[in-house]
Amino acid sequence: MKILDTDILISILRGKKDAEDVLDYLSGEDIAISSITAFELYYGAFKSERTSENIKEVDSLLSSYQVINFDKNASKEAGKIHSKLEKSGKGIGIRDVMIGAICLLNDAGLITRNVRHYSRIEGLRIEKW
Repeated sequence: MKILDTDILISILRGKKDAEDVLDYLSGEDIAISSITAFELYYGAFKSERTSENIKEVDSLLSSYQVINFDKNASKEAGKIHSKLEKSGKGIGIRDVMIGAICLLNDAGLITRNVRHYSRIEGLRIEKW
């Protein structure tokens, strides 16, 4: 399974060809997104000037993918990851930690451009797009 990060979905919403090319490349793969990414997309839509239009676009996009929820197990894994990274002085944003935890627990690779942050999560398979 591969999980799409927020950055690629934003590019899809904006009609960027490179993001569409990645989706073509991934056709036939088991693709999902995290509930954290869904939150980030809705947050952006609600704070935008075209709120209702953007919410409809996000609704439509999300209907195309399985959404994997941030549950109790992901909470525990994220707590472990976040603590370890902060203790080492290499902390990253909490939402990135949460997405990484979901990927690890689902044995899923992450499709992202944010390699700098996600590469700090031990064991996370990252594919840069």
